[in-house]
This record gives sequence, C-alpha cells and structure tokens, in this order.
Amino acid sequence: MADIRASVKGVDQRRRSRVLVALLLVASLAVVGVAGWYVGLWPGHRFAVADLLGDEGTASAVEVTEQRCISAGCLEAWKTERGTYMSFDSDGEAEHWATILGDEGRRWKNLVLDMHDVQLTFEQRRDAIETLFSRHDWS
Repeated sequence: MADIRASVKGVDQRRRSRVLVALLLVASLAVVGVAGWYVGLWPGHRFAVADLLGDEGTASAVEVTEQRCISAGCLEAWKTERGTYMSFDSDGEAEHWATILGDEGRRWKNLVLDMHDVQLTFEQRRDAIETLFSRHDWS
C-alpha cells in the first residue's frame, strides 16, 4: 500500500513539473515575442501612397516612381500639387530620406512627404501634412 501511494505521489510531482515547465516556456516565448515586436524585429503594416490619397487623390496625382525612386530608393512616388508622397520598404529608410529633406520633408511610418519642389501657403502645407498623417491615431 505504501508503494502505491509513493508511486502516485511521484506521478503527481512529475505532472506538476511538466506543467510548470510548459507554463514557463509559454511565458518565455510571449516575452520574446513582445520584445521582438517592440524593437522592430517583426515589421508592422506598410502603407502605400494610395492608402493616403484614396481614389480621388490618386486620380489627380501623377506617378513619378521611376524618376524619384531611383535616387531616393523608395517603392513608389506620387506627385501632387502639394508635394511628392513616397513609400519606403522600412521606417528607417523613410526616416533617412526625411532627414535629408530637412524642413521640406515630413515622415509618418514608412511614408515621406517631399515639399521641396513646391511653394505652399501655410494652409496648403497643413493640408499636405494632414494628408500624410490621415491614418495616424492621435488618441
């Protein structure tokens, strides 16, 4: 009888150990996943210029991908009366190009607005920048 109780206790302890190891493994994977997402190991959604401009905006815009993306290294570029909107493969590439543009450029995620070719009033510049940030959640 004592042998049976000892073997049952041994099985219970092994089950508990396995469950504990499984829980620790799941928790560790969750921490690694969140940390990887936070530091950018897994990129999020990449926006296209069409996402910003919509059907009406792309109808009045001119695609200048071949001309602009050779030098800028972007994926696509669309010229509007308020500037050129460009999308890049990564946020880092977009940030690099926006830094080069300086005051004449703005960036949101992987998108860049280049305003160096156009003369804009304050209201036009604001509208162009608001278009760039139209998908941004300010809350």
